[in-house]
Amino acid sequence: MIETRKEFFIMPPKNLKNNPLLLIALTILFVVLISHFLNGVTILGYTVKPVDLFMDIKPDSLLNYNSAVINKNQTKPNYYNAAVEGYNSAIPNSSFLCAVSWHLLKDAIAPDNSFGKKISRDGAEYSQQPDFKDVPLTGNLGQMKYFFDALKSTKSQKIRVAHYGDSGVEGDAITADIREVLQKEFGGNGVGFLSITSQDITFRTTTKQSFSDNWNTISVLTGNPQNVPLGISGFVSIPQSGSWVRYATTDWMPYLSSFGTVRLFYSNAKNSSIKYSFNNGAEESANLRSGSNVQELYLSAPGGKAKSIKITATMNDQAYFYGVSLENGNGVYVDNFPWRGNTGLGFTKIPESYMNQFDKLMNYKLIILSFGANEASFGEQDNTWYANQMIKVINNLKKVFPQTSILVIGVGDKSIKRGTRFVTDPSIPVLIKVQQQIVEKTGVAFWNLFEAMGGYNSMESWVNANPPLALMDYTHPSWQGAAKIGDMIAHAIVKAYNNYK
Repeated sequence: MIETRKEFFIMPPKNLKNNPLLLIALTILFVVLISHFLNGVTILGYTVKPVDLFMDIKPDSLLNYNSAVINKNQTKPNYYNAAVEGYNSAIPNSSFLCAVSWHLLKDAIAPDNSFGKKISRDGAEYSQQPDFKDVPLTGNLGQMKYFFDALKSTKSQKIRVAHYGDSGVEGDAITADIREVLQKEFGGNGVGFLSITSQDITFRTTTKQSFSDNWNTISVLTGNPQNVPLGISGFVSIPQSGSWVRYATTDWMPYLSSFGTVRLFYSNAKNSSIKYSFNNGAEESANLRSGSNVQELYLSAPGGKAKSIKITATMNDQAYFYGVSLENGNGVYVDNFPWRGNTGLGFTKIPESYMNQFDKLMNYKLIILSFGANEASFGEQDNTWYANQMIKVINNLKKVFPQTSILVIGVGDKSIKRGTRFVTDPSIPVLIKVQQQIVEKTGVAFWNLFEAMGGYNSMESWVNANPPLALMDYTHPSWQGAAKIGDMIAHAIVKAYNNYK
């Protein structure tokens, strides 16, 4: 006898099978209800989110910047614990995205493996022209007097700018174009400060840098259990015998084609000497001075002009090496200090005494702070704790550098996908308002990148421009976009200077 197999599922009612529209409607209702009641629940690695069937036709419900308020009673969020320590693991996805984005950028520039070859940066035609805005410096412009007064003496001395930022300034992006405009306007010739090791050597275009793999590098982005004093760049490198680093110029920009002087910065040196060679020539030796303070060693290029230099340590733990500055005479030097994945709180890890010592050697007259993208990646609407910490950071910088101007660059536009559209991430305008409050409370200057890019939903036009001004992550600028941003910042500074004098 053949036994009939029982079915263990519920058959839909006969009238439902004959009515597909009703079946679709019930299915949609089921999905919406499930997404609502299980909102935030993670199942098999997927986090359930509410379903919005009208996302593509609803108007953008972005928050107004003016609604952001700093609440002094806000407690510190848990996800900041690692961020304060400077670990990339605080936002693993963000750090991974930064690294991947820049590698995508490198590939986009040089699909023929000719990375490093100069591309056209001027006169580009855009098929979808972004709505650029001529945005002036705002905030306390009176605090810019230290830099503006110093610019009057660039023919007789070196005036330095320190540009700190997150992954948006890696590879000397943005900084290089600020430097080019200021050096063309006020003099100066050379890339300035470079750390011993760096994360961005594969896509940095203004200098070719290579180094051995036996340096022990500690930075604001890593742990520092032995409390080794970090330098002005937020980095320090400790060698083994034979550790080396090599720097070479490129033809990317006219003011960076050569250098006449190399300044090597270090501290805690043993009684010893380093070896160095210019332009792949014969090695020479130079003695290091002992002492715990920051020291500098001047190395002069033969004939006053060089294209490369290689520096080699001669013993284990020989000194704490911070980096070099490649220079050519008086003028303006703009130092690029990228802190990938950092929110700007890494300054708490650099000893104040060492920042003071570097300032005496370097003569910084302007500090530019380009942070915020990583804070926005947290997706929080209340940035109170971050605001309070950044206020402390900036006030401390003003104390350590009392004769130095400070300029905060507001965060740029960043898109999220909403249905089939890309719109401004709602956390961006909120964060901009918070940054403006930080500037007001600390009495420094401000430049609004979001507004200069074109405001709300401008990132999509940057991505779709030809050539693209931003990457397909709808967060990072391309090289052309970085050049545009640097150019806009520099011209805003020059315009404010002309109004000042």
